[in-house]
Amino acid sequence: MFHNLSALNENSKGRLFPIDEDHRLPYERDRDRIYHSTAFRKLKDKTQVFMFEKGDYYRNRLTHTLEVSQIARSVSRRFSLNEDLAECIALCHDLGHSPFGHVGEDIISQEIDQNFNHNFQSYRQVTLLEKKYISYEGLNLTWETLDGLIKHNGKIVETSFNYDLSNNFSFKLNKNPSLEAQIASLSDDIAYIAHDFDDGLRAEILDIKKIANLSSLFDFIDFEYMQTLDKKVARNYFTRSTINYFVKELIAQTEQNLKNKSLKVYQDVINQENFLVSFNPKTQSKINLIKKYLYENFYTSNFVYQSRTKAEQILLFIIKFLEKDQAPLPNTWRSKIQDEDSKKQIIVDYICGMTDQYAINFYNHYA
Repeated sequence: MFHNLSALNENSKGRLFPIDEDHRLPYERDRDRIYHSTAFRKLKDKTQVFMFEKGDYYRNRLTHTLEVSQIARSVSRRFSLNEDLAECIALCHDLGHSPFGHVGEDIISQEIDQNFNHNFQSYRQVTLLEKKYISYEGLNLTWETLDGLIKHNGKIVETSFNYDLSNNFSFKLNKNPSLEAQIASLSDDIAYIAHDFDDGLRAEILDIKKIANLSSLFDFIDFEYMQTLDKKVARNYFTRSTINYFVKELIAQTEQNLKNKSLKVYQDVINQENFLVSFNPKTQSKINLIKKYLYENFYTSNFVYQSRTKAEQILLFIIKFLEKDQAPLPNTWRSKIQDEDSKKQIIVDYICGMTDQYAINFYNHYA
C-alpha cells in the first residue's frame, strides 16, 4: 500500500564495515546477527516485571521482545513496508537492559551515571560490546537498523551521547526514523500493556472485577461474556482483545496520517515534524490512563515492591563492590580502565551484561 515510503533494501546506506553479500537481504542479515548475539540469548534470563518469581508463564525480556517483533512485523506487512527492518529494530530494542527490569536502570542512574539510558546501552551493545568478528567490534548492523534503535523513542533534540561511528557513518538525530522504526516503537507499547495485564491477572495482583469497573478504558472488552469463560481462557481473551484493539487503532490512524500527507518517498517520512505512525488522540489518552493504572496497581504493588527492594540491595552491593575491587572483571575489561570515567563505564557495561541469576550469584559469592 505504501511501499514507496518503505526503507527499501536497495536504498540501504549499508554498514560501517563492508561485508561480502550472500543469499540474504540486508535486514535479513541484521536479524540473523541479532538472533545469534550473546545479548539476545541473555534476554531469556532478564526480568520484565517479576524479579524473583520463577513462574513458567510470566514474561521475561526475551518473550517481550518476540511479542514486540511479531506485532511490528504484522503492522508493517499491512502497509507493504519492510517487515525485516521492523523486526530487526524490535529485536534489538532491549539488548542493553540491566538485570531486574527497570530497577537496574534506576539504580545505575542513581549510583553511577545519572544520564544512563538503556536505549543508548542497547546501541553500545550492538556497536561495541558484542565480540563476534575478527575485523571489528559489535554486530556491524545496517545504518537503518541502528537509526531505528537510536530513535526508538523518537528523534533526539538534545543528548550527551555520541552516536556517530565515523565521519561517514553518522546519524541525523533531529530527523524522524523510518516508518518501520516508528511501528516498532508503538508495537512495544502495545505488547507490554497487554502482557503486563496478563501477568498481573495470572499472579492475582490485578483483579478483573475492578478492571471491569473502568468501562471507559476497556470499552473494547465484553466483560459479561468474559465471566462465562474459564479463568485461563478469559485471561487470554482479555489479552488478545487488548492487542487486537490497539493494533487496529494504530493501523487506522496511521493510514489516515499517511494519506493526508503529500508523501512520495522515504525521505519525506523522516522530514516530518512528528511520527506518522500514531494512535488518534482519544486512543492515546486511553493508553496513557492504562499505563497509569498499571503503575498504580501492578508495578508499585506490595508483591512487586518487595522484589524491588531485594533487587536494589543486590545491585547496590555489586556497584559498591566493583567500585572498590575490579578483580572479578575479566582481564580484557580491566585493561580498558584508564581513569575514573572509564571505570564507571566498564562497571555499567559489565552490570548490563548480567542476567538476573548472574547478579544473584555474584551477590551470594562476594557478599
